Amino acid sequence: MTTLYELERNEEHPLYPFIAAWNSRIVAMSGDGFGRLKEFRRMILKALKTWVSPDDSSHADYYKGLVQLQRDLTYPLRVFSLNYDLCVERLGSNDFRVEAGFPGVGPKCPWDWERFEDTDAGPTPLPQVYLYKLHGSINWKREETTKNLFSVEQTESIEPERMEVIFGRDFKLEAADPYLFYAYEFRKFTLIAKLIVVIGYGFGDNHINKMLTQAIRDDKDRRLFVVANCPTDKAEARCQEICKGLEVSNEQIIVNQGTAKQFLESTDLRDKLLGAIPKSDEAPF
Repeated sequence: MTTLYELERNEEHPLYPFIAAWNSRIVAMSGDGFGRLKEFRRMILKALKTWVSPDDSSHADYYKGLVQLQRDLTYPLRVFSLNYDLCVERLGSNDFRVEAGFPGVGPKCPWDWERFEDTDAGPTPLPQVYLYKLHGSINWKREETTKNLFSVEQTESIEPERMEVIFGRDFKLEAADPYLFYAYEFRKFTLIAKLIVVIGYGFGDNHINKMLTQAIRDDKDRRLFVVANCPTDKAEARCQEICKGLEVSNEQIIVNQGTAKQFLESTDLRDKLLGAIPKSDEAPF
């Protein structure tokens, strides 16, 4: 997606003066005005909604482990996701509220950053989970005139070109909400937590890695708990890879071998996580 977008920029791209000699072949393959590239990118965006919305939503039932974890810990969880799907939102119920920044559905209920504040300005009572979707969501849409962000129930109404999703390993921070706010919140809470739990992340996003590195270096007692889908005998090697990539000490990295499903369905999830925090500290999780 990122490559297609960059190619579409053509003469507007800052590298154009250096690669102009390639244009003849690209134009020949891409059609007038890079029409084929645009259509290919549109096809991928359109298919994305189907890829992350399986017919059988029970495949994501293991996410309910977050519900049990929150109830065991008794205070709100801060979940920062790079996914576009709705697996976490679907955990919401009458007695388990997932705060995603919207007071309701539709353009009359725009995203509001104050809903993430556990103060008088935020929602009452407090939600069980605060959800920050750093790379957008398949059910987000912007009002054309005000540019206010809101959520919808039916994603088919969202044109592919207007989807609020961010692609690419070389992510460029959007200087607009909610993305700027979410990045700030991620930085803030990684510098507060004593244990940062990472599930299903391949450490391929530089902006995320830099903030994780900063957080780990900031406090020698802070731990990064990584759920890694690798063989048991490869867990140590995976730990070394992560340490090298983040340029941090391996003493602060804990690799838990297994899948996200196995981890979230663990009967001792609370004890496993609390046990990873150095005993001398009694700071928030």
